[in-house]
Amino acid sequence: MFKRILTAIVGIPAAVFLVTKGGLLFSAAVLILAFAAWREYARMTGTKGVKTYYLTSFLPSMLLVVAAGTGKQEWLLPILALSVPCILSEGLFRHCNCDETNWPLHTSNSLVALLYVGLLFAHISLMRTSAGNSLPFMGMEFEKGELSLWMVLLGTWASDTFAYFFGMALGKHKFCSVSPKKSMEGAVAGFIFAMAVTGGIAFYGLHTGILPAFVLGLTVAFFAPVGDLVESILKRSYEIKDSGNFFPGHGGVLDRFDSLLFAVPAVYYVMKFLNV
Repeated sequence: MFKRILTAIVGIPAAVFLVTKGGLLFSAAVLILAFAAWREYARMTGTKGVKTYYLTSFLPSMLLVVAAGTGKQEWLLPILALSVPCILSEGLFRHCNCDETNWPLHTSNSLVALLYVGLLFAHISLMRTSAGNSLPFMGMEFEKGELSLWMVLLGTWASDTFAYFFGMALGKHKFCSVSPKKSMEGAVAGFIFAMAVTGGIAFYGLHTGILPAFVLGLTVAFFAPVGDLVESILKRSYEIKDSGNFFPGHGGVLDRFDSLLFAVPAVYYVMKFLNV
């Protein structure tokens, strides 16, 4: 408990500072988190003898995050397009020269690491650097990218927090076998509060209008718990409790960012589609 409290005391102000500050400092922080997350993923899969290729999966994953953080969004697709044949080629080389069996297993796992960590973390930087006019909200001025990221962060927090507390207090029906402690009552509460928080910030802060605010709220409310469940099934598949210990008392980076990794890219493209 002491570790959890201490981590929160240090981590929350640091997170607020970094999101508010933006720029290269924020991008560097995202890169560090992505580095730790990729390492967690590789270690997790390695417990069952499943390889994750460092040269062709780790390096491009970090390049995706760097490209997004430095405003080079046009680099993302070329990096991905080159990484796929490189991963498959490394798998072929290992199969022919290193006696590495089960080529599909190791190459597909390396591709998942590239997409799950590299591509999804890159979108956190993409959202923060979104261009737009300054927006007044709750007596303060926010850059559009900053407020957009806060919208998803707080919406995701509402999803996790209210699902937990309502589930503890009222939960009677199991929600998903992947995470037996989660209840249907908690899931419904998390969905409602995620929609309310996200939609409220979208409407009053980003001035999106009612329908776009509703769609954005729905997006976070759906994708945040799905991200959490995906990481749960990943850990269950490899029979581990936490992905790591990057945050003492709270687990690893993937444990803390699982919901956000799904919600941020979804909201980013929904906002582009809705032109908000």
